[in-house]
Amino acid sequence: MKILLWTASLLIVVVLLAAAAQTFRYLRTRRDVVADRQELFYSSSVFHVVTLVELAPGQGLLPGVSRLVEAIEEQGAKAIYAGKVAVNALYSKQLPEVEWDAYVLAQYPSRAAYDASAADPAYQEARESFARSYAMGMQRPAVLNLGVPIGLLGVRAADIVRGRPPRYPFEPAVLPEDVPEEMLARRDQLVRGLLANREYGSEALVVFNFIKEGSEEERAANAGYGRTMLGMMAELGIGPMHIGRAVTLEGDAEFDNIAIVYYPGVEFFAEMVQSSFYTSISGGKQLGDTLVSPTVPLLPHL
Repeated sequence: MKILLWTASLLIVVVLLAAAAQTFRYLRTRRDVVADRQELFYSSSVFHVVTLVELAPGQGLLPGVSRLVEAIEEQGAKAIYAGKVAVNALYSKQLPEVEWDAYVLAQYPSRAAYDASAADPAYQEARESFARSYAMGMQRPAVLNLGVPIGLLGVRAADIVRGRPPRYPFEPAVLPEDVPEEMLARRDQLVRGLLANREYGSEALVVFNFIKEGSEEERAANAGYGRTMLGMMAELGIGPMHIGRAVTLEGDAEFDNIAIVYYPGVEFFAEMVQSSFYTSISGGKQLGDTLVSPTVPLLPHL
């Protein structure tokens, strides 16, 4: 009996140490690689806002985003992440097809604090300096997000126990001859946009996903796609940095969730989208609507 208790205690200690190590490894990546300032713990009243901006003619990217970040932080909020859009990958059916140039994720003490900030003239002037801007709120549960790296660790452990073959390194996809030219052109445009952003994106690519769930059939297909992608992410120690419920602040576009996902650089992502791994599962990504923008970190350059 004592042996069983000691064994059980040892297993619990090992699991706890592994979970702690995974959490802090994820935190180091967030801080040092992604330039993401999110704290692990915060009040349940905290409210996050994602702001998309399109530069005005002649407006510089770094000065424009810097001004917005300053306006956000002058109101007592915190800029968590800012990213230059590498390519506008997928447009939402609910929003105009804007060529967004940057995204800024900010954390406010509460929804009321954001509403007060949004009414402030300095904040309004910063946003009005852009050709266009759009803000979407996000309720980001601390406990759920704290559990993401631990969940990925569990996925990885399960794959090891099952003897799952590694998904990486990727094998290049061999496409059939009847692939539509439009599809190939979109993929090539995505790859060109990614690789043109090596300067800021050599180590990190952060993809913003606004998600509106589809039908039951689409949800089932998307769940299968998601499981496979999470397996690959768990294997490589990458994955979601922020997950939360979308909250409409402007206009009438309705999304269910926002997922902000880290990949280890533009070259990795370009390799992935051209791989047999990704092309074999990409058809399973089925949503009612989505907006997808890969970005490269800007905060260290502001």
